[in-house]
Amino acid sequence: MTRRLVPLVASTLALVASTGAGAGGSHGERKSAPVRQIRSLSLELVGQFQNSPPGVTPPTHTHYGYLSYVGGLSAFSATAENETTALFTFFSDAATPRVIANGPMRIITRVGLLTIYRDSSPDGDFAKPESFRDGTPVLVARFRQQVVTNTVTGSLTAFHQNRIVSTRRFPSGRGNVELGHVGGAFRTFFSGQVTMPGPPSGFFGGYAVSG
Repeated sequence: MTRRLVPLVASTLALVASTGAGAGGSHGERKSAPVRQIRSLSLELVGQFQNSPPGVTPPTHTHYGYLSYVGGLSAFSATAENETTALFTFFSDAATPRVIANGPMRIITRVGLLTIYRDSSPDGDFAKPESFRDGTPVLVARFRQQVVTNTVTGSLTAFHQNRIVSTRRFPSGRGNVELGHVGGAFRTFFSGQVTMPGPPSGFFGGYAVSG
């Protein structure tokens, strides 16, 4: 009887040991932080832009600034809500393939790339446009822009069609956040004032929504 029990006890102990090791490994595994994806974007933007001087071929354009509102997230690191405390900034490079004259109006078409950055150490400075792209890129989108400018008053409106080509998760609160999703679309609307030749060439404010 004793001889028969020895193999049984040994196999039972081996099973317990292996089960215990498995449980210990399970408890020891580090779970990845949850990801919250913000698929429906709601953004507000404050910025400035710079156009290449007349005669430059092909003409170029950049616009840059910060997000003053990001639906579902904190947009600033302090109570003073301006470029120096903005947690999200943006920078766009664009080409200008077409300008149509219509009386005092100029209808300008541009195509380019928009990048939104997460800046954990806010230091935006409109006197230093590069300061708006020294954070971590969290969303990149290709865009087509139409600007309508009044050459008499210098006022302008702009519309962008944006298509997201890449995103990157970033820590926020208790988990990670992802702005938008690859292939997602959003629209941007600006109102502004031209101050050519600058710099800057002008000022604007606006908003962006999914769709």
